[in-house]
Amino acid sequence: MESSSSWIIPGLTDDVAALCLSRIPRSNFRLLSQVCRRWKTFLKSEHFNAVRKLAGRMEEFMCVLMEDKPGTSVYWEVFDSSGNNLGQIPNIPDPGPLKWGYGVTVLNEKILFIGGFTGVLALPLLPLIWRKLGDMNIPRYIFSLAEVDGLLYVVQGFSNDGYCLFNTEVYNPQTNQWSLIDGPNMQVAIGFAFSFKSKLYVLDNGTATIDMYDTKTKTWEMLESDELAAVYSYTVVRNKVYFLDSERPGRLGVFDPEENSWTRVFVPTEPGGFQSKLGQWNNKVLLFLRGSVGKTIINDFDKEEGSKWRDCDQIKLSGYHVYSVLIKF
Repeated sequence: MESSSSWIIPGLTDDVAALCLSRIPRSNFRLLSQVCRRWKTFLKSEHFNAVRKLAGRMEEFMCVLMEDKPGTSVYWEVFDSSGNNLGQIPNIPDPGPLKWGYGVTVLNEKILFIGGFTGVLALPLLPLIWRKLGDMNIPRYIFSLAEVDGLLYVVQGFSNDGYCLFNTEVYNPQTNQWSLIDGPNMQVAIGFAFSFKSKLYVLDNGTATIDMYDTKTKTWEMLESDELAAVYSYTVVRNKVYFLDSERPGRLGVFDPEENSWTRVFVPTEPGGFQSKLGQWNNKVLLFLRGSVGKTIINDFDKEEGSKWRDCDQIKLSGYHVYSVLIKF
């Protein structure tokens, strides 16, 4: 008979015990890990993470890459769904975010830091470890990127010697390998990319077109619109794309891929022409005000009283927002 000292919770099977522990918020894990060595090991295990995922108990955290001052050194801070600042996570090894033209995204509950002038890709395995992944076939910077059905697509961009790239690379996290595929038929003056219903959408800055890649048929299609854009920040909330356009200060662009429709709504501007950045938190649109360190406002566009911006007192950044991503674990 198995000794009770090897049980996670004496008197319960390990499966039942894991389900019980999965209901406890992650904010209490540090305290739980002090109960015994068995609990400390189990709470950090991949098995427990899988149980929490199957039980729908994964929690969402916002990781924000920030600068002390514009153009200075960067660091990461983490906020939970209640707005609690959980502290910092180690920065990516040098040159890291000091590079230019890189991309940041999330794939399989992990943060990916991609490209820039050296073409390096790295990823943190939470809680606090960065490790290097496979390099892209072609180093590139200033590209669009988006995850579609578990694969990461990096679209076009520029090579290290400054030439325009017309291809796209696809990263498979299961094999840790990149593969080259054809890109859009035209060179994309990069705006941004996002996914919707197994399709990759790439907005082309400076034109009235969107390039759409069907991952099932592996074909590109060009969608026409009446919107010219010069996008410098965007976020995707509830399958709608919200973006800031340098040509239209005071207006927030909204694209609905389901209806293939464009609208524009009011967004506050800052004195001095500072360019705010967009993010999301708890299915709401965040606006990080660049001219006021730590100042964040929020809007829930799915409410009847939508388009009303208010102060987001829960999110207090200690620096200037550069990038923000959501990660569940």
